Amino acid sequence: MTEREYEPEIVEAVQQVANRYGVGGLEDLIDLAQQELVVARSALEELSAGDD
Repeated sequence: MTEREYEPEIVEAVQQVANRYGVGGLEDLIDLAQQELVVARSALEELSAGDD
């Protein structure tokens, strides 16, 4: 596995969710992040299509 450096603010946010809400909170965070990722990727595709 390749070692990856994460933004400290992201690490802190994830740790805060884990500490406050536990496993369930992390599962919710992951679910919401995956939903947001779909939206962000779609927006990026739209922007990229405009460059053609």
